[in-house]
Amino acid sequence: MKILFLTNKPPYPAKDGSSLATLCMAEGLAELGNSITILSISTQKHPCRIEQIPIELRQLINFNLIEVNTKINLINAFINLLFSKLPYNIERFIDSGYTKKLTEILKANRYDIIQLEGLYMSPYIKTIREQTDTPIVYRSHNIEHEIWVRLSQNEANILKSTYYLLLSKRIRRMENSVKHQVNALVAISKRDENWFRSNGFNKPSAAIPMGYSIEKPIRIEGLSNDEPCFLGSLDWIPNQEGLLWFLNEVWPKVYTEFPNLFFHIAGRNAPASIIDRLKKTPNIEYHGEVENAHEYLKRYSILIVPILSGSGMRVKIIEGMIFGKVIVTTTIGMEGIDAINHEHALIVDTPNDFAQAITGLIRQPANKEGIAKKACIFAIEHFNSSKLTKELENFYKQMI
Repeated sequence: MKILFLTNKPPYPAKDGSSLATLCMAEGLAELGNSITILSISTQKHPCRIEQIPIELRQLINFNLIEVNTKINLINAFINLLFSKLPYNIERFIDSGYTKKLTEILKANRYDIIQLEGLYMSPYIKTIREQTDTPIVYRSHNIEHEIWVRLSQNEANILKSTYYLLLSKRIRRMENSVKHQVNALVAISKRDENWFRSNGFNKPSAAIPMGYSIEKPIRIEGLSNDEPCFLGSLDWIPNQEGLLWFLNEVWPKVYTEFPNLFFHIAGRNAPASIIDRLKKTPNIEYHGEVENAHEYLKRYSILIVPILSGSGMRVKIIEGMIFGKVIVTTTIGMEGIDAINHEHALIVDTPNDFAQAITGLIRQPANKEGIAKKACIFAIEHFNSSKLTKELENFYKQMI
């Protein structure tokens, strides 16, 4: 099959969950013998040049990058607020240069499937339909409006809360609209697929989570290190929100019981406000952006994922499980992953419970080791890239 991916950021380098999920899916389909082309928006936040992509990856996948200025402009945001029905965070990705390149590619090639990576690419459906009747698949990485509803509910600033709520309503309208414009849905979790189904989506659909390639048995490392760690992009608002909640509400309780314990934080693009907050918090070691997430994770045994406003599936939880980390997260953080509490992870929602989960693991190393091993087995069994990619290929073959 010939498959065209449209993405709102380059899948390489895969420095966040959605990029990694896209890259793994594209690689998997290409390795099965399918012809894969990716047309990506390259931004200041997610920059990439073709020559930066490894040659072996370029031989496997045809990459196309279009630079688009998606920086927030307060004047444009105000105009959008008053005169547009589109959410501003999506409107910023509509670009004439990208439209032109997409048109050129569609005129020069006949594809079997066109896959939209998330809601940000849905404005380009009109351009696609002007050129071809190729089936369009919406790859849902989350229920996007849920993120903004939850941010609105958790935000103390009334102006921010109101704006987040407005965004959520506009985004939900787009999510309801896209179901009429595409031919199929590939959701990242069964929960997300069920949401679309319950909201009127009656076309072919499948739940295909992010798959992980395991080439050799995993050696679990870091179990003797009790210091908790955090890994996540710090320019993503839900990560900022969750980390600040942990620093304000949870870490003081843990630190009081274990005053010699350090909390390790790794993440790129941390704003100055987060950096200042970290400097004022005792026993914090900030590593900034790490080159190799696996090398970072293997030093520690406890990975905290304090998500209060996310949606979809946390790829870093799957990564952490595969590498034998004990995940401590919230109910929202574990959405889309059918892990069993106290068996594959610790799922807690209050500051006291979150702190007690961490201190309990420190006091009972045998319990920590048991959860880590079961989590690793669970993740390898349910998120095997080869198996999931084959499922997706079969789903697509039934469509053409």
